[in-house]
Amino acid sequence: MNINELIQSALKYFNEGNLREAERACMEALKLQAEHAFLLQFLGAINYELGNHDLSIEYQKRSLESDPGNADVHYDLGNNFREKQELDEAVMHYQKAIELNPLDFHAYYNLGIVFHERKLLDKAIEYYQQTLKLKQDDASIYNNLGTAFHENNMPDAAIDCYQKALAIDPAYPDALNNLGKAFQDKGRLEDAIAYYHKALEVNPEDPVVYVNLGESRKSQGMLDEAEEYYRQAMRLNPDDLIPHELFISLMNYHCRYDAHEIFCEHLKFSRQHLEPSSSLVLPHANDCSTERRLRIGYVSPDFKKHSVAYFIEPVLYVHNHDKYEIFCYSDVVNTDGFTDRIRSYADQWRNISGMPDEEVEEIIRKDRIDILMDLAGYTAGNRIPVFARKPAPIQAGWIGYPATTGLSAMDYRITDNHADPPGMTEQYYVEKLLRLPDCYLCYLPDGDSPEISPLPALESGHVTFGSFNNFAKVSSETLSLWTGILKEIPDSRLLIKAVCFSDEATCQRITRVFADNGIASERIELLPLEPFMRNHLNLYSRADIGLDTFPYHGTTTTCEAMWMGVPVITMTGKSHVSRVGTSLLSNVGLTEFIAGSDDEYIDIAVKLSNDIERLKTFRAGIRDMMISSPLADKERFIVNLEKLYREMWGNWCKSRS
Repeated sequence: MNINELIQSALKYFNEGNLREAERACMEALKLQAEHAFLLQFLGAINYELGNHDLSIEYQKRSLESDPGNADVHYDLGNNFREKQELDEAVMHYQKAIELNPLDFHAYYNLGIVFHERKLLDKAIEYYQQTLKLKQDDASIYNNLGTAFHENNMPDAAIDCYQKALAIDPAYPDALNNLGKAFQDKGRLEDAIAYYHKALEVNPEDPVVYVNLGESRKSQGMLDEAEEYYRQAMRLNPDDLIPHELFISLMNYHCRYDAHEIFCEHLKFSRQHLEPSSSLVLPHANDCSTERRLRIGYVSPDFKKHSVAYFIEPVLYVHNHDKYEIFCYSDVVNTDGFTDRIRSYADQWRNISGMPDEEVEEIIRKDRIDILMDLAGYTAGNRIPVFARKPAPIQAGWIGYPATTGLSAMDYRITDNHADPPGMTEQYYVEKLLRLPDCYLCYLPDGDSPEISPLPALESGHVTFGSFNNFAKVSSETLSLWTGILKEIPDSRLLIKAVCFSDEATCQRITRVFADNGIASERIELLPLEPFMRNHLNLYSRADIGLDTFPYHGTTTTCEAMWMGVPVITMTGKSHVSRVGTSLLSNVGLTEFIAGSDDEYIDIAVKLSNDIERLKTFRAGIRDMMISSPLADKERFIVNLEKLYREMWGNWCKSRS
């Protein structure tokens, strides 16, 4: 056979999916003309399909030596390097393909995907939009552009793109799911749920959709329904961390699960998803000098406007940089003013957004971190799988999560005597508890906080209770307590603010719950999320008394309420998640508002609401009490925290001797 016949034979085999025979025919043809540009390009394509990316690249580069102006080969090289996660090389070749052929929409599109994967969202949006100038009838392009807009905090633009994708393909499951997620993030939960169900009509076994349905129901406070959706996602994809992770996190919100059950499920999660990484753990060669300058690493997706930031920023601000070198590993996509400030406090800043776990581990090891702190636990965006690989000799959890990780690679958990009284909770952690002498948190009030307003009851003539917590924390037991208070104080009102109250159907459901228990709708006010912090804090001017949730206590909201002059009533429990309020109030000196039972919780509310003069006194004095308390004393806090770090380090050094 001559070379043309061999090429035709190879093409026939390739189109039939017989890649090995196609490769054999090409190799025969190559014997006749060793540097045939098309044959080399074709062999590159065959080996790409076979997954032999290095060999594919070799053939494609040889093809370019014979035909340097071939845009298609540069495009194919871009694909190969993208598969190998050598993204700089991929970008270079895609851009060269565009230079040679400005009408190649595939290259624009794949550049958008690469920048999207690297979380360079502005660049991704730019290239997706360039693609659409060349090809406007592809639903996937609109869908990807919508996702980039969504991740870039541009929900309205995202919704527009998803709707355009669905105009092209009404049964496109990814666009249906993504449109639901965009509506969910805007608080339009029933709209979101409707689109999720449409997505399931197309693909009834998509675990991602079940996860999103679970998240929607959780936002509405419908924990049983959320749990069932998470369990369905777990059944469909048992190896996926995310639905199981969301389920174990949800358990903390639910009165149905006790601390032992929650602990056991965390152990199960760790064994199933994380402990296999223990075989990948490498030894640590850190210098065991006990008094040297230590390298402390903080890992978080929340170095931004987030509740965690209010507690980590003051700590980073006052660290002793002569004795501690501070590294921040930030998994933040959309940075803000918090991010900029936190970055300025760190000695070293590492952006790990979009990086694979193994790459993050490698960076931490190269930084020779001595103590690595996890600030997220099993909350959104966490990097617990990195901790499973044990990149630092000492690893500890703090701030962001109220339970154990269940992970043997975690050594410590930082807490205090109020949140975890000695002898009460140790059995619910794999980590060793290290207790700070005061509070395990240090709170930094917002710098633009408004002045405290007069007591609203003086003008309204009635007491208004308030809760601005994540509504998932408002369990049925919590609602029952609040109903009991409103019944005991017939002229009182209740103000609740949460993201889910952007949704009218959710508002109607909650109003019905109170109505079914004899509480008229005019006594309940439901407010949606307020995006501007000063406006959010100003809403406390409408509340006389704050009501904490149970079993999952508020943290930032409790601190905010007290800072704005609003005393908070909490009910203490038997595990960390239901003792956070106990710690916060104890450290401010407000133990009289800590209830030990349902009846005591209601009784405190009734007595306080009947004592307007006492409420006026608290209104005027709580901010000063906070300022002078351990909760807001960052200098005192850092001394105690750094002592714990030295204790951790000394223990490790002793274990090495």
